[in-house]
Amino acid sequence: MCFLGASLTFSSACSKKTVNPEVQRLQSQQQLLDLNSKLNKLNLSLEKQLEKVKSLVADVDKANEKANKSADEAKKRAAKLTKNPGDAKLAKQSERASDKAGKDAKKAVKINAKLEDVNKEIKKTQKEISAIEATLSELNSKIDYVPNQ
Repeated sequence: MCFLGASLTFSSACSKKTVNPEVQRLQSQQQLLDLNSKLNKLNLSLEKQLEKVKSLVADVDKANEKANKSADEAKKRAAKLTKNPGDAKLAKQSERASDKAGKDAKKAVKINAKLEDVNKEIKKTQKEISAIEATLSELNSKIDYVPNQ
């Protein structure tokens, strides 16, 4: 009977969740460090994405310019062909120019889509950063941060 009473006392003592304030403080500091680490990783990712955007914007400009030149060339060839519809050489040149214009336009569309995707990723990353910063701010206001000596 004595054993049963001792085990009940032990189990009730173990079931209570009493947390030392120092342990709570250290856990909170660990949580802050983890969030700061995640925030740094997201900021690094954001910088990489912004560099990617710069590169893609330059690529988009080049691709759009190339597509416009190809389209203009195709129009010129088509205009020449309408003036001389029986010329097989002009017909072939016009066909090649229009094919090139189509390919260049597809490339421009593809690069523009990549740029749009990266911009979406940037917005998502910025939202995550904002959420973590808000959480950090909230935790910092709750925690009395005292560095270990």
